Amino acid sequence: MMQNNKRILFVTIPEKGHINPMIGVAQALQKYGCNLAFFAVADISEQIKKAGLDIPVYFDKHPKSDKEAFLTRGKAFAEKIKNKEWMQQWIKTLLIDAVPEQIPVLEKVIDDFQPTLIVTDPMMYAAALVAESKKIPWAGISSSLNPITPDNWSCELTETLTLYQKEREQLFQKSAQTPHFKISDLISPWLNIVFSTEAYIPRWLSQNDFSFYVGTSFNEKNRGDEQDFPFHLLKPNCKKVYMSLGSQVYYHPHLFKAVQEALMDTEVQLIFAVNELMNTDFIHELNENVIAVTYAPQLELLPHIDLMISHGGANSVMECLAHGKPIALFPLCNDQFLQARFIQEAKVGKVLDTETPDVKTYKKQLLLLLNEDTAEVKNARIIGKSFAQHNGPEEAAQLILELAKHKKPLKPELPLEK
Repeated sequence: MMQNNKRILFVTIPEKGHINPMIGVAQALQKYGCNLAFFAVADISEQIKKAGLDIPVYFDKHPKSDKEAFLTRGKAFAEKIKNKEWMQQWIKTLLIDAVPEQIPVLEKVIDDFQPTLIVTDPMMYAAALVAESKKIPWAGISSSLNPITPDNWSCELTETLTLYQKEREQLFQKSAQTPHFKISDLISPWLNIVFSTEAYIPRWLSQNDFSFYVGTSFNEKNRGDEQDFPFHLLKPNCKKVYMSLGSQVYYHPHLFKAVQEALMDTEVQLIFAVNELMNTDFIHELNENVIAVTYAPQLELLPHIDLMISHGGANSVMECLAHGKPIALFPLCNDQFLQARFIQEAKVGKVLDTETPDVKTYKKQLLLLLNEDTAEVKNARIIGKSFAQHNGPEEAAQLILELAKHKKPLKPELPLEK
């Protein structure tokens, strides 16, 4: 068991898709007696506390004031992401331009908390830079599937990062090691963890020999984002479709309405998690067969549904597949288009066209995924069984404990074979 003098600092991006995968790992490490703290550029203490983690939470109390550059959600963000040039600059701002200002903030946090190990989202480059300067080992826990994305896959995100490759590398010009990037993620020389399985993304496809696949990020306790939900309104003996476009790109009312229209004359019940759309006229355009909520307790809801429609956030995709359910994607930006490639490769779902919404096509695709005898439904069940063989937070915690104890790089001993 870990001694209490082992101090671990978690560094994350303050968005649910980045925070949630860290929660279960932190809970598992706390069980082993570790002293923990969290850092994010915004205050995430409320969720951390609700997750039962009574630990210090540090954040940047003087963030950059350029609101548009750091826009991350809502109607304005949904409009902005349609502009390729704006999106490229937004990615550069968050991943690259913000790093020099984050470094001194993190240095103060480390001086105060005195961690012996850092566990970070690999998109937080400042954490790796400060860890190296302070001679502290660091582990990367990916909130995406970037580390296991084949090198020859491309999308606007990969094109953007290629465009800014020189600027990104310049951040590490004083580093003792040459940085190794996979899409947005910086690969750690110490330990890399990803939430997936080889049944879903085989090693021969990813050509990844450095990441540990630990299954799902499901945690045993609350993760601090739970909400009340009217489970009593779920109809028995009918198919149920759950649609969520995440906590950032959700403001696409026309996509929710298109799904409603596509399944209008069926007996399928719809569950929509619509965030702030609940406060608009959109809510009055939904029919009686729709349960609309601001935010759904996704992990509690997934066992009750037959199909999930998602924007393609990595966590949502993994959580759906871990329940053995097929998935339909509306990829809207960034690595969501890579998630679309993965579900097509694994044949566990369908990718819906967001550029030219067509109700008839949507209906055909969605009804196919609600048919128990189709290949996608059967394949999703098989993938679900592969996730069930793992306890992701526990496996990740054990790897982190090993790194903390021996302070030697860890790599999986797995051959690459097709």
